[in-house]
Amino acid sequence: MSFRIDPHLPLTAEVRRIAKGEIEGMLRHLASAPDSPDKAMHGCRKRIKRLRALLRLVRTGDPGFIREENARYRDISASLAGPREAAALIETIDRLADSFPEHAAAEAFEAMRGTLKARRKRLLHEDR
Repeated sequence: MSFRIDPHLPLTAEVRRIAKGEIEGMLRHLASAPDSPDKAMHGCRKRIKRLRALLRLVRTGDPGFIREENARYRDISASLAGPREAAALIETIDRLADSFPEHAAAEAFEAMRGTLKARRKRLLHEDR
């Protein structure tokens, strides 16, 4: 999905509108976290990337403010990176086991999966 900036409207208002939409999208993803935490983290991180891209687009307008906001969203994204990476590794193990069942040592994949799930759980509950 790309940003749509109406050239007939003030740029500041358009940037605020787009940023508000991205932040609301992040909040929706986070609200769905109890049902699907991995999907919620992934969706939230994608929204943060989009918001940071928007900030880079308009950074010359107020460099100090943009620098602070960019740092804020970078830090939020970094806090979600560990659990998301752990979830991606679990998904990869599952895909490998499904794609190569004749080569998959079920016990080895289950052991790796168990270790990764424990790591993801630990990362999800850090800083609480």
